[in-house]
Amino acid sequence: MAYKVIFIDEEQEQQELFQDYMEAVADQIEVTCIFPKAEMEEMLQEIDERHPDAIVTDYLLNDIKEYVKYNVSYTGVELVRRYREMRPDFPCFIITSFDNDAVSETDDVNLIYVKNILNNKEEGVKVHFYDKIKEQISKYQKSIELAKNELHSLLTKKEDGDIDPTQEQKIIELDDFLEKSLDNYSALPSEMKKVSNLDKLTSMIAKVDELLEKID
Repeated sequence: MAYKVIFIDEEQEQQELFQDYMEAVADQIEVTCIFPKAEMEEMLQEIDERHPDAIVTDYLLNDIKEYVKYNVSYTGVELVRRYREMRPDFPCFIITSFDNDAVSETDDVNLIYVKNILNNKEEGVKVHFYDKIKEQISKYQKSIELAKNELHSLLTKKEDGDIDPTQEQKIIELDDFLEKSLDNYSALPSEMKKVSNLDKLTSMIAKVDELLEKID
């Protein structure tokens, strides 16, 4: 099954350029190009409704007004930062012609890529940009699978009564990660999951199993 990647840019030409670049891995990555919404919350909602495996976004989303007539109130850096607050470590990439500005705005310079890579400027490189996209998706999905397996193991120990406070805390952390990775809008705030309240923790097992079924 091909990975699903969303590309966000306010220029039709740039969307077409990205589609052309990704043709090299068309059998492995399905690309959907979309224009940025005016407001951040609208954009976040559309992304989640499309269930992508990765996001690639332009840095300046309010620069050219030929196709997007409204004002876009955020940059690609701000969009990625906000989405990763919802889904920690989700594979995100920012491409830009203004790399110095983008780098100064983000806490993670590894998210930033110079836009001319889409214009066949990768000659001689060992790892292409599309390979990095595939690698990050694979790592993210593997981290979810590992968390799922560890959580199942700890929940089994808990049901058998063979668990210590450190492992109870780990259950909370794993559950929090999986909820945010799978369905952020139904995630319980971490502060509601008190280790001292074992009855509440036990009652969450059914809910966690339901979430885990979405991975399988």
